[in-house]
Amino acid sequence: MPLVQIDTARLTLRPFLPDDAEPYYQAVFSDPDVMRYLPGGKPLPMERVLMMHERVRAHWASHGFGLWAVTLREDHTLIGHCGIQRLPDVPDVELAYAIAKPYWGRGLVTEAARASLRFGFERIGLERIMALAVPENTASRRVMEKVGMTYTGMAAYYGTELACYVLSRSEYQAAAAPYTLTVLLEENKLKP
Repeated sequence: MPLVQIDTARLTLRPFLPDDAEPYYQAVFSDPDVMRYLPGGKPLPMERVLMMHERVRAHWASHGFGLWAVTLREDHTLIGHCGIQRLPDVPDVELAYAIAKPYWGRGLVTEAARASLRFGFERIGLERIMALAVPENTASRRVMEKVGMTYTGMAAYYGTELACYVLSRSEYQAAAAPYTLTVLLEENKLKP
C-alpha cells in the first residue's frame, strides 16, 4: 500500500514512523490536560501508545486511510495526530484528532481536520464522515463546526455518551487553503 502525505499551509500530515513513539507519547498521551478529552480520560502508559501506534499502521494497511502524525512544516516537530478511521463494530468513519497543549488555540487542528476531510471525500470517496467529542470539550466541538460538520445529538461510542457531528459528501465544500497530497512509495522518502 502506498503511503500518503499531505502538506497544508503550516502542517505536514504524514505516516507514523517507528521513531515517533516517544515524541507522540510526550505530545499527547502523557499530558493530563490533553487526555482528559480522549478515551480513558487520563494519561496512558507508553505500552498502550506503542500498541496504538501498531493499530494505526494496521488500519492504513487494511483500509487505505487512517491517522497521520501531525508535524509542523517549519521544523518537523510532531505535535499530535489527525485523520479518519473506521469506528470499531460499526460502519462509521470518524474524523479524529489531538494535539499537544502548547499548540492549542492556533487553528492547527482545524487546518489538519480540513485536510483529512478533503482526503476522505475526494481521494477515498467516502459518503459520510462523523466526529465525536466529550460534550464539555467546546474547543473540539468548535473545530467540528468550523469544518462544516453538523451536530446530530448524543451517541454512545467508546463506552460513553459523546456529542456526534456529521458531514456528508453532498454537504462538503473544500476550503480554499493550501493542500498538497503526495503519494510516497517508501517510508524512507518521508521528511524527518
